[in-house]
Amino acid sequence: MEKINDIISKTFKLSAEESLKNLGMNQVAKWDSITHMDLIVNIENEFNIQLSGDDIAEMITFDAIRETVKKYIS
Repeated sequence: MEKINDIISKTFKLSAEESLKNLGMNQVAKWDSITHMDLIVNIENEFNIQLSGDDIAEMITFDAIRETVKKYIS
């Protein structure tokens, strides 16, 4: 989980503490469509996975991001 939190923190330019919260798209000022795709690319590269379109669309909170990645790496 630490890697996912690091990616969230770096992508959205948040503190480590903020990345542990369950913030959503509407609560993170830097979360737009471009940053969302940066997040996806960073996750796919870090974990060597290919996320589905449905998974990408559902990754709208930090907890959803963590749960989605867990499905691929468990």
